[in-house]
Formats: sequence, structure tokens, C-alpha cells
Amino acid sequence: MTMLTRVMLFLAAMVAFTAPARAHPQGPAIPAEEGCRTLEGDRFANLPNVPTHIVKATFRPAAAGKRAACLVEGYVNPTVNFAILLPAADWNGRYVVRGCGGSCGIVAVDLACSGHVRDGYACLHTDMGHRSTLSDNNWVAGNLQGLVDFGYRATHVTTAAGRAIIKAFYGSDPRYSYFFACSTGGRQGLIEAQRFPDDFDGIVAIAPASMAPFGRNKPPTITEVDAFNLDAAGRPILPNRKALLIHRAAIRRCDRADGLLDGVISKPLACGFKPAELLCNTADSRDCLTAEQVGVADKLYRLRGAQPGSEFNWIGNFLRNASLPGEASIPLFDLGVGRGDPVVVETLNAPNNPDLRPFRDRGGKLILVHGWSDFSVMPPPTIDYYETVTRTMGGPAATARFARLYMVPGMDHCSGGDGAYAIDYLGAITRWAEKGEAPAALRGVKPVPGAPLDYFSVDLPLMDRKYIAFERDHRAWPGDSVAVGGRPAVASPQAPQPLDQALLTTVRSAEKTGTAAGFPRRTTLNLMLKSLWETLYRADQGAATQTAALAAVPVDGLSPLAREAIARMQAELRLD
Repeated sequence: MTMLTRVMLFLAAMVAFTAPARAHPQGPAIPAEEGCRTLEGDRFANLPNVPTHIVKATFRPAAAGKRAACLVEGYVNPTVNFAILLPAADWNGRYVVRGCGGSCGIVAVDLACSGHVRDGYACLHTDMGHRSTLSDNNWVAGNLQGLVDFGYRATHVTTAAGRAIIKAFYGSDPRYSYFFACSTGGRQGLIEAQRFPDDFDGIVAIAPASMAPFGRNKPPTITEVDAFNLDAAGRPILPNRKALLIHRAAIRRCDRADGLLDGVISKPLACGFKPAELLCNTADSRDCLTAEQVGVADKLYRLRGAQPGSEFNWIGNFLRNASLPGEASIPLFDLGVGRGDPVVVETLNAPNNPDLRPFRDRGGKLILVHGWSDFSVMPPPTIDYYETVTRTMGGPAATARFARLYMVPGMDHCSGGDGAYAIDYLGAITRWAEKGEAPAALRGVKPVPGAPLDYFSVDLPLMDRKYIAFERDHRAWPGDSVAVGGRPAVASPQAPQPLDQALLTTVRSAEKTGTAAGFPRRTTLNLMLKSLWETLYRADQGAATQTAALAAVPVDGLSPLAREAIARMQAELRLD
């Protein structure tokens, strides 16, 4: 054996001895309950640029279908609160950070992370540096540090803190780290890829939002729906009920473009529908649009970026809900109001840097997703961003090696809708980052009503196929969406319900969905109203039948919010 050979064997042995263990799966370095307690206090106070204090570390025994875990709650100076759940056994070596929505402001680690911990991931969630509801901006005024944390710092520093906690608990670093979220969370993901390319191996960014006010350089009568949809008396020009009319016409015109008649427009950009096709010949009626109403619909498509097929989502979001008797008209909610100086907000928040070379060069993978029926974050800017990335990064083939965009027909904001919106995002990004299996398409599932599925479809791999209505493959941009097997695989038809019972089932199901997803009250109400309108749309009955069915809904057993939704529907129908 030569001297060179001896030296090489010695060095190899030293590397093997000193390299961190990467057992899969693995448990904590010391017994879980004891190891959990040792994390409390200032153990992580001197992390470089991430001064972290652990307020509480609680061992949770296995119970009610949940695996045993260590819950660590803490903050990064000055006020970025977070929590991380660590499986007590059988950790899969992976770390996932879940983003938040709207204004964030709460640490919802159980809501965001329970499914991931069940599947063996260590999982973290943060409030993004302030306390608030998901829909208020009271934390903004005089709080530049809060804007910095919300804009870009909080995700990075809590990700770093979580990684240090994982190493202390398990005795080794995560083998792979992932980020997964929608809306504000989608923006967090893009900010991470752009500003902190070393944080994650894979990022799933759905409907990424920029919190800068929409159209700030244009007059509100051009860009703000609540301005251009009011007449001189302050009444809505285009009412909610006309959204059904416009949706039916758009579907009739463009649904067959993909060769299928399934109630979903697969190619909205190629849809030639024009609201003027519904112009009234004489007086206003339920079955036509006045010239003024055509003008509002045109602005929603052209200026706001709404796509054909999204019209149900205009309800309560672009078009005011009907007022209850004696109630003043309620303006539409705008999350951008009170967010601060537009230039500051744009500078700190906007995820618009297309130069992703550092993220690409360290092996990062990005899955970007947007629903064509999104009403909160419009689809066109996401497409524009991805195409700008494509030009910046060397063209379609070079970009597709590390970043791909998938547009989902019929998908609402983040989830839900008429399309095959349920997708195993984490499975797709994991296979790409760890095995190099780039997804040519994301398989989407349309669950039947009542399917046991969480809002972001983390449970999809566990769901029985009997709950699948149909499936589609959403091909990477500029590809479109195609039905699996060439046609929708429709589940066994359910026995038709009387309309009043269908409305009762609808309002309960929509409230359950909104509550489970942690939606603010107004967002849940809008979801309930939209769902009720969809039920009336599919029943395709006249106004008298609709009114009678709503009056027959037994409201005594409903929540106050569900009763309010029924009452607002009745008020809307009375406007006819």
C-alpha cells in the first residue's frame, strides 16, 4: 500500500467519522421528552443574526391519531413569533416551513403543520413579526420593523432558527428543506428564492401576492371595482345575481375548447367571450346586461385581470353583497388599505426579481402554481413574472430545469373551485428536489362534496379514490390542462336533493370549509354566498322557485353566520 493510498484512506475515514448521521427515519438524539425540555430558554440566543428565545417547549404524547411530538414556541428578536413541531420518533429527515395568508399575524402551527408532522416532517409556522388577524393592518402604522419582518425578514430568520432547533433535538441537520404556501405565503416563497437562495431545496409558491395597492398610478374609477361599480346613488351597477348570467354565457362559449363539456374553461386566454353578447335589447331584466353593466364586466376582465370562468368569485369580492333590511351598503374589503406608503410596501414586499441564478446554482427547485379562477390574486401577473424569469434565465428549456409554472383551470384562490384543484404539492417538489424527477404535469383531483380532504390537499395521498369526481393533468406552462383518460372520470351520481335541502347542505359545508381553513369572518361569509349562488345556478330554477327554496331552509339549527348568508341571499332575490 502506497503512502498516497494510506493518506486517502485516512482522510476518508475521518470524513465518515465526522459527517452527521443521516439515518432515515430517525428519532431525537436523547429521549424525546427530556430532549424537548432542554430546548427552552436562551440556548439559541447567539445564533448569528438570528437571536432566538424559546418561550416554551412542550412534549405532546401520541393521542387521537396524532403522533408524539415536541412543540417548541419562541421568537426571534424583536417580535417574530414562531412555533415548530418535531416528531418524537421516525423523523423523515425533512423540514417544511409553511407560509401564512393575508396579513398573517398568528402562529397557527397546528392548523398548518399537523398533516406534515403525521407524515414525519419537522414543520414550522410564523406570524411574520406582528400580532393581528389575517385581515387587519392595525400593526402597520409607525412599525417599520414590522414591515421589514413581514416583507422579507421573518421567513428567513425563523427558518434559520428552526434549523438550529432541529439539529439540537435530533443531533443532525435536515437532509432536505422545503417551503410550501399560498397567497402571502406564495409571496414568501418567491422572496426566499430571490433573497435567501440557500434556505430551501424546494419551494412551492401558489398564487403569490404582492401587498402593494392595486393600480396605485391609475384613478380608482379605472382600477377599483367598488368605485366603478357604483351608480350616482351609490348602488351597485352590476349585482351579484348577474354573475350567474355572465358565467353561464362564458361557459357556453368556451367550455368545449378542450373537447370536453365539463363546466371548466381550460384555456381562458383563448376564450372569445364578450359581455356585450348579453346586452339587453330593451329594458333591464334577469337575462341580459345593461350597457353600464357590460362596461363593469369589461373592466373586470380587461383591467382587473379576471378570467372567463371566474365569475362566481366576483360575488362579495368585486360585487357588493346585498344589504339586509335597515343596513347601510357595506363597501368591499380591500386588504391593501392601511398597509402604508405604496413605495415602501412595494420595495419590501414585491416578489418581482426574475434573476434566480443563485437559487438555481445551489440546486433549488421552484413549483409556481396559479388558479385561472383566482379572484384575490389575479393570474396574469404570475404568468408575466414566470415569462420574465424565462427570458432572464436563458429560455424555456433552461428555466424548466429548476422552475416551472402550472396554471389550474377552475381553481379559486389557493384551493377550491370547479376544477381539479387538489394536488399533492409536497410529493411533487420532494420527487424533483431529491430524485431529479421534474414534473411535466401536476395531477389534479376534483374531490366530491364531503370528501375528507384538508384545504391545501396535504391529505390527498391518503384519500380513498371513491372521493374523486375527476382528474386532470396540469401541464407545465405554456402547456394546458388535459383530462386524465381523455375525459372526466365522474363519480357515481348522488341522489338529487330538494332545492331547500341542497341549500342547507351547501351553507353548512361552505362554513365548515372556511372555518377549517382559518378564514376571517367576511371571507367565510363570501364563500358561503358564492356556494349558495352556485347551487342555485346548477338547479337552474326561476326566481320564484329560488325564493321559495330559500324561505324553506330550516335556519333554527344554523349558526348566526349561516343565517346571515341565507338572509343576504333572500335580500338579493328581492331586488328583482
